Amino acid sequence: TNRFKLKLGCWTTIDCNGKTVIIAFSLVPAGEPKDAFVWAFKMFRKHLGAPTVKFTDGDPGMAGAIQIVFGGDGTTHLLCLYHIFTSLFKHMRKLFGSDKAAWRAFVDMFWRIAKRSDLLSCADFEAEFADLTALARATTCCDEKTRELAFEWLAALGERREQWAARFTWKHLTLDVHSTQRAEAIHSALQHIISSSDKINKLWEKVQGFESDRCFRRFMDEHRHELVHLVPTTELSVLVRDKLVPILTEEALSRVRKQAQLASLYSVVPDNVLEEVPEKQECNRVHRVTYCRPEASSSGGTGSEGGGVGPTGLPGGAGGPIPDWVLALNLGIPDPQLAETHRTSLKECKCQESRVGGLVCRHQLAIWNQLTGVGKSIDAD
Repeated sequence: TNRFKLKLGCWTTIDCNGKTVIIAFSLVPAGEPKDAFVWAFKMFRKHLGAPTVKFTDGDPGMAGAIQIVFGGDGTTHLLCLYHIFTSLFKHMRKLFGSDKAAWRAFVDMFWRIAKRSDLLSCADFEAEFADLTALARATTCCDEKTRELAFEWLAALGERREQWAARFTWKHLTLDVHSTQRAEAIHSALQHIISSSDKINKLWEKVQGFESDRCFRRFMDEHRHELVHLVPTTELSVLVRDKLVPILTEEALSRVRKQAQLASLYSVVPDNVLEEVPEKQECNRVHRVTYCRPEASSSGGTGSEGGGVGPTGLPGGAGGPIPDWVLALNLGIPDPQLAETHRTSLKECKCQESRVGGLVCRHQLAIWNQLTGVGKSIDAD
């Protein structure tokens, strides 16, 4: 590819076992012109069909090509949060100069906005993003032209909210993929085994060999486990043990186990307690599910100010708060915000984790544990 200055791009997806699979690759000119992407997408659509959801790094040429080729197929175009943050740093960091505390506050606010997934918070986005913009406008660094360009970029980011903010994107089934991290990991690893002088047939052989290589599988497993914080093993509920174990893959069961382990950390209160709900329709009853701090250990806890590991084995210290980034199977980016109270039923949760991941969430499992714990018979199907 060196002779023609072409760039290799891999098309990846995730299988039922949580493994990354390379389903196609393309070679496009180094300048990545829009017509090259249009051709690549047309070939993909011809042989593999239109994807349901496609993540990109936000390249304008690629975005235009997606609209041209997949626009009539209902393909949802989402943006990689890692690349968004990279652009955020590029455009906004200079406004804060040497004020590191203000920059950290700005970044923390951005991640809270980006990661808040509750469906009911969609109406709050405008106000939250306005606060983020106001925090940046309070700075006094840089000339007017630089500031104008930075705020133009930030405003454009706000207009694209439905492509990156979790409260809008989690309605789409992505199997907990929120970025282009898998493709980036593959591209990084491929650099060590391919050469720019490889002929096309040799390149294809190397990509195929890499896909089936056990070292690659181990590499991806380690990469994935870095993003998910493990919690102590607890006894599985009857629902998980008897209903889900026989039908889920190992990867899916692992995800449900983590949610089941966290379910015990929540209190459950019926939201429509005055409304009569027939026992056979108990799955429709709405509950308010709230994170409940674990009791302080007898050895003396550090309270909410404490660091280290508490009696539950989770960050925050004994009796301390558990950050939302531990509770959510997303990017794993630190966030001081506690898990919100969610309006939840056995059928649907406003956190949308069951939508984006395709599996039951911890809030629904908390309701299940309470209902079955008082002897009620619920149809688990």
